[in-house]
Amino acid sequence: MNSNPKIECIWPAQARLGEGVIWIEQEQALYWVDILKESLHRFHPASGQQQTWSQKPMISAILPTQIPGEQSTFVATYADGIKLLSNNISYPLIDPEPQLPNNRLNDAWVAPNGDLWLGSMDCQLKQDSGSFYRLSPDLKLSSLAGKYWVTNGPTFSPSQAYGYFVDTENFCILRSKLAEDGSLIKLENWLEIDRSFGNPDGITIDAEQHIWVAHYNGAQVSRYTPEGKLERQIAIPALNVTKCAFGGPDLSTLYIVTASEGMSEQQLRDYPLSGGVFAVELEDVSGVATPTFAMTSWPSDL
Repeated sequence: MNSNPKIECIWPAQARLGEGVIWIEQEQALYWVDILKESLHRFHPASGQQQTWSQKPMISAILPTQIPGEQSTFVATYADGIKLLSNNISYPLIDPEPQLPNNRLNDAWVAPNGDLWLGSMDCQLKQDSGSFYRLSPDLKLSSLAGKYWVTNGPTFSPSQAYGYFVDTENFCILRSKLAEDGSLIKLENWLEIDRSFGNPDGITIDAEQHIWVAHYNGAQVSRYTPEGKLERQIAIPALNVTKCAFGGPDLSTLYIVTASEGMSEQQLRDYPLSGGVFAVELEDVSGVATPTFAMTSWPSDL
């Protein structure tokens, strides 16, 4: 284990709420969003190129699709629903919560069978109106029972057929075995996070099926074994760590996005790089490729 990995702020972006970080292998590029600044960002490490595009209202996550001939088509979540995103133009697919105008969509990931899983939350954190949803490639939408203040994750273990979901405000990660059709067999509390670590936010999985947890208000990421044992923690020079993803040529770089929203003047002095994007070089761990939403063609009505 490298107990002192190299940590670099590769983009001091001063993001209000950095989220949705993913690595696109075909481009050898990193994508991430700033939810509150309503923007999508791309970073190409080899050249150092940084690009930014406006994406309203409040883009929160993006993942690649499988549409032939479209090299940069994503499925993306916004405050007002799930959309396809191509050439920085969004095309609405479905709004899971038209009856909840004060909610927005939040984090998302793709299951081993190609389904998109996502969560929602109340924009003002005034009620537990958030839910987890499953969208199949043929655009059939279903939801899980239960309501949450802040949903995060999910992520999935393809080899062990588990899905992991984060109940951020209650410091809990839930887990369920996946059925053959991609549904959850039974969602149960898997791991209670020590409250001194900071709220569990975004999560990702590595090649050894260990779970990496970003800690909001915790200035660190944690790695847990499949049995739920804390294996290591890495301090990040930003207070609000929101999500991480593996990337780089051999998927051994852990990219981390952070947030500066709501920090006091003293906290900003203590953590001046908050809102930045970080890269952690790991010598003993690699990740898995970003999964792809298995939509293979544009809907006929788009």
